[in-house]
Amino acid sequence: MQIFRFPLFLLLCYSSLLHAQQTGTDDNKVVSGIVLLNANTPVDLPQLATAIEKDWKVRLDSSKVNGKTLVLFTTNATIMLANLDYPASPGEIRSAAEGAWMWPTARDEAPRHQSQVVISVIGSTSKPVYLYQLFTRAAAAVLDNSNACGVYMSTQLVLQSKSFFLQSARNLDQLVLPVYCWVYFGMFQDGGASCAYTYGLTEFGMPDLEIVKSSHTLQEAHAVLYDAVKDALQNKKPLEDGSVIETLEGQKITLELSKSVYLSGETLKVGY
Repeated sequence: MQIFRFPLFLLLCYSSLLHAQQTGTDDNKVVSGIVLLNANTPVDLPQLATAIEKDWKVRLDSSKVNGKTLVLFTTNATIMLANLDYPASPGEIRSAAEGAWMWPTARDEAPRHQSQVVISVIGSTSKPVYLYQLFTRAAAAVLDNSNACGVYMSTQLVLQSKSFFLQSARNLDQLVLPVYCWVYFGMFQDGGASCAYTYGLTEFGMPDLEIVKSSHTLQEAHAVLYDAVKDALQNKKPLEDGSVIETLEGQKITLELSKSVYLSGETLKVGY
């Protein structure tokens, strides 16, 4: 764990300092994650800067390459990428792979990565979706220009394959947010009943959602949560205590904030 966390902490601190110098504010949020590389070959950083701007349509004010680090300055955020010539924590990646239900071969592929590119995006706390969009485009550029297998975001425990992440990133051009790349959706059976939850909505200033012991199928419970999250992020409609969501069948559900049953802290209960 320390192998991954310590240098990432330093990178985030450096990125925060750079952005504060550019914007003159300390009201910052950091979005971070890593691209898992299959080889120990570093990504060409000047080429990557060009790809991020031209292929992935991120308008840059300026850029700096310093050894293994690339820093990109935009009007509203700073993007920092760093080549690290060692893998992320094996235990952490294996644990994330166990829950990566959208990447069936994750348990075999992800732990075999040899090195990583750490990506940090820092900007205003009032624009989390924008910062995540920048992260997604930067990570897609790395995937496009390297021998990589996937992307991991430790804050949400989200691990997605290269092919899925790239397709999701391309959908940004159609204004479709890559919700599965930003928020983890879990589901399981408890005594024969269906349970589902989100993990990572706090990154967007909202409590996570939880369905506890529903009589509906796992797929139905999951769909309700996904649609609620997608609508909240896509249409800037924050979910909170008392918010009302509507299922595809027209059922209206009032969300209630209370102590989590399966997670820590408080979650919004979805009575479905």
